[in-house]
Amino acid sequence: MVNFQHHLLGKVRGKLNNGIVQFSGIKYASLRHRFGSPELYEGNGLNDIVDATRLGPGVIGVPDGAQAEFKLIQHELDLPDFPPQSDIEGLNLTVTAPDIKTHGLLPVFVFIHGGALAMGSSSWPQYDHAAFVRHSVELGKPIIGVNINYRTGIFGFLTSEELRNKGYKANNGLRDQAIAFQWVKKYISGFGGDPHNVTAIGQSAGGVSATLLLQSQEPLFQRLVDLSGTCLLLRPLPLAVHEVFYDQFVEIHGLTGLSSEERLAAIENISSHQLLLKLPPSLPSLPALDNDFIHTSPTFSSVEEWHTKGDQGIPGLDWCKELLIGDCQLDGHIYQLALNHRQEGIARQLEESLKRNIPDKHEQVDSLLMEYGISTAQNRDDAYLRVLQFSNDIAFYLPEAVLAKNFPGTTYVYHLNIPNPWDGAFKDQVTHIFDVVLLFKNFDQHLPMETLSAAKPFTDNIIKFINGGEAPWKATTTQQPIALVYELGKTGKLVEDSPENVGRRSTIFKFKNSIGFDALHKAFIAFLGGN
Repeated sequence: MVNFQHHLLGKVRGKLNNGIVQFSGIKYASLRHRFGSPELYEGNGLNDIVDATRLGPGVIGVPDGAQAEFKLIQHELDLPDFPPQSDIEGLNLTVTAPDIKTHGLLPVFVFIHGGALAMGSSSWPQYDHAAFVRHSVELGKPIIGVNINYRTGIFGFLTSEELRNKGYKANNGLRDQAIAFQWVKKYISGFGGDPHNVTAIGQSAGGVSATLLLQSQEPLFQRLVDLSGTCLLLRPLPLAVHEVFYDQFVEIHGLTGLSSEERLAAIENISSHQLLLKLPPSLPSLPALDNDFIHTSPTFSSVEEWHTKGDQGIPGLDWCKELLIGDCQLDGHIYQLALNHRQEGIARQLEESLKRNIPDKHEQVDSLLMEYGISTAQNRDDAYLRVLQFSNDIAFYLPEAVLAKNFPGTTYVYHLNIPNPWDGAFKDQVTHIFDVVLLFKNFDQHLPMETLSAAKPFTDNIIKFINGGEAPWKATTTQQPIALVYELGKTGKLVEDSPENVGRRSTIFKFKNSIGFDALHKAFIAFLGGN
């Protein structure tokens, strides 16, 4: 155990583990209501004693969420004893710091976990920062990590006119994240971190979140690591669309025949877990275009103007100075969650859906399906994989490429081509979430040496980026697009960032004019939803 006096929070107790100190379960925000807005928690003063030796409660979420993600990773870790989830005490974080003497404040990173904005917890062992921070010390580039909880699912993203009239704002999950960055700015120096040298790391829906946080007027971080997820993936929807989601929520809970006042009272009397677990997975968790926290819903067309015209709704294009962004070769494997039970006849399903949702482009849709080999697939398994490849390109690869090309600050691009070695349906594919596996080093003892050797420069370069002042590799430019490719047997290869050079398909880019990226993305989302 470690005890020290924080200059604002009082005495803080943490746990020492092999050269690393972790302070867990530190409350960063208060909630007066499970649907309420977060308020920065400022502690109880210098006489307080903060016990940060145990994990804090998680936010309300699905049971066995960590195990569900292990199935996607195709490997498990031992689980800690999680404390019970809480609807108002889940907004806590963990600070992981080196137990070393330094001559100044250390660079800080804040990790925003993924989970489709529907699930996730900073307490899951795959997200533990200890090994990553320990490795930064070994490199001689020590850093401090902050791992945050934020509300997901209905408590993070459900909104409606009657909820807002009651004082419950939209985008709670994003508001939680912003408050966490404010906490870091105010309190991290007491843990040895530099509040003016903060990097956000967002993976999957965490990357969606981090790129949406660029809409904050208040600067939240100096640089951003975006791992396989952007604001073009899970886009903010108009309030009218969220009203439809709310109507479904109300119907499922049998509250349609009540007045607004009666309905809100009835919701108050339903437990948080019952409110959540009665809902089908088809009810999405998505940001809202509320013109309060989120002012614009990025599109491919609007992002393509960032570099030249900027965007008045995205102040972070000025205050975030550097971006490190990349993808996994088959991030689209995540869509097995929506498509696995639809494998029979999936090529025909996709064709009919695209033609229904892009009604004036049948010939172009036929060409797209031919180019991807979907319409000519030899069997069900082949068709399924090719549909996942198309899904990968429209949801992950294309958005990453468009953001990388148009972000106005200094930009570093990578492509991860190190395959998942573990048994499962996607063995030897470069799967979604495998970036987290390699980055945080929590699975190292289960990985073959050739994978560890290929992953080391991936981890090392991100630590360099977090430190600031040292380019992890040569930045990309519009005139000279370049990327670092990570693959087995190599320590990272810097190449021209063209699809063929980086192990990607050029197919999706061919349909920019004939179909349009935004029209194709909208149709893809409809297909995922069964329309």
